[in-house]
Amino acid sequence: MLLLTGKQSKLIDEFTQNQIGIPGLVLMERAALKVAEHVEHLIRTGTSPSGSDAVLAVAGIGNNGADAVAAARILKTHGIHAEALVVGNPEKMTESMERQIQIAGELGVNVEITDPEYAVKMYHYFRKKNFGYLLDGLFGVGLCREITGGYRELIEAINDHAFSGEIYKTAVDVPSGIDCGTGRVLGCAVKCSDTVTFGSLKYGLTIDEGRKYAGEIFTEDIGLVNPVPSEIAGEERIVYRSLEKKDLSGLLPLRDPSSNKGTYGKILIAAGNDDIYGAAFLSAAAAYSMGAGLVKVFTSEKNRDNLMRMLPEAMVSTYTKDDFGYAGKDKLRADIKWADVIVCGPGLGTDDTAKGILTEIVSAEIPDKGKGKTLILDADAINMMGTDRELLRTASRNYRTRVIITPHMLEMSRISGETIEKIRENRGLAARNLAEEYKIAVVLKDARTHMAVWDCDEVFVNLTGNSGMSKGGSGDVLTGILASLLAQWRGVFDEHDIMEYEEDTAKYHFLQVIAEAVYLHGLAGDKAAETKGQFGMLAGDIINGIKEVI
Repeated sequence: MLLLTGKQSKLIDEFTQNQIGIPGLVLMERAALKVAEHVEHLIRTGTSPSGSDAVLAVAGIGNNGADAVAAARILKTHGIHAEALVVGNPEKMTESMERQIQIAGELGVNVEITDPEYAVKMYHYFRKKNFGYLLDGLFGVGLCREITGGYRELIEAINDHAFSGEIYKTAVDVPSGIDCGTGRVLGCAVKCSDTVTFGSLKYGLTIDEGRKYAGEIFTEDIGLVNPVPSEIAGEERIVYRSLEKKDLSGLLPLRDPSSNKGTYGKILIAAGNDDIYGAAFLSAAAAYSMGAGLVKVFTSEKNRDNLMRMLPEAMVSTYTKDDFGYAGKDKLRADIKWADVIVCGPGLGTDDTAKGILTEIVSAEIPDKGKGKTLILDADAINMMGTDRELLRTASRNYRTRVIITPHMLEMSRISGETIEKIRENRGLAARNLAEEYKIAVVLKDARTHMAVWDCDEVFVNLTGNSGMSKGGSGDVLTGILASLLAQWRGVFDEHDIMEYEEDTAKYHFLQVIAEAVYLHGLAGDKAAETKGQFGMLAGDIINGIKEVI
């Protein structure tokens, strides 16, 4: 599904009205009806903390405020006590807002209009009437400046602890004060119990402060019509998408009843070192749990016994630091030739041996310029490339752009050269720019993981997962899931040239499969949290969750 910024939301609204011909007042009535129906459901289920069923709409003078006033009017006609407080200069009021106030007045709704300077006093006056529900319609998706003055004082009053336990707050489209393009609070914002948003989910409600202030989100269809993605991208150059459960049916690889273990791909995982074997185990176990046919781990000889005991299904190919320059290197070359998907990095370390392994994998002589093989660079491989980025360009050339890196924020900072603060300002653009620079795919891991591939305006944002996954080993599990799915889909990528981008060809499907892996990883984490709890769950529980969600 689409995740829209504020500018994109306004573009779609204008497109629906001007190109399709659906009048703005019709869209407004549909939006108001959805909000009214939502509030009626809350009333029926007794959601109000104070027990009162009365509704107060706090509105600005724009069309978002008009939605709130119209919703109050609909509630009034349904027998629910509803009033409205409109804040702003009447001379600057939109025509739609003027019309909605007129209609509300004709139907007996009390609408008070006040200057921002007196808004707090008027709000306290209304609060004495014991409203159980508040509709937040002060500012909409177009807000791009910091809130100050009387508006800020009003929002602080709405958020005041003295009232927070007495009234249930529903945002109309977006909590007032949240930037829909970044999720940041613009000076202050209304902390809502839930949000009813229209047409498509707003990107800014899925990340950072926007995620916290929106509460539970309900996305309602009001008849908005989306133009093609390239037109939606506009000056922001990005269209955000996220997967939903209904998308999985077309993305999960099919199981062939006449298949064998080679049908589902051969994965090589270069991971672990003399002191670490857990990362190699987690990646390999996750790959098998996601359906891979064959998994081989290339690791230190010291890890052989532990890995064979913990995961006897995996093949183990080993080296020692003393022999890596000779027999170990020859063994790795043979393993690379054998594999369909190669993973490098989990628990590998950054010493000279690890650098030798990375260099060998990146620079290996691969037939047909890498067609038929995919390379995933994770963890320590990314850290080593932070000091030698030419290796990443070499990988992209050798593997014919079928290269994926999976950095968390600190690793992203190292490999991109940008500060974490700069990356957080626009994660989607940061991921897309790095993908474009090196002609690779980027999985930028965070509370909301962003995924991009070169020469493509669409960036996927993952909405599954929970804080219990913020533990060591979770990323290794993701790497295994990703490798497994790519191995099973390799036939599609071999059939089409991934370097040529059209929406129905391999490159876009490549990005979708990456998004699917991250989505399933989060879904498995959510399943693990159901039984283990977010405090107690471990990375291994996510692997068990994979088996359940699949």
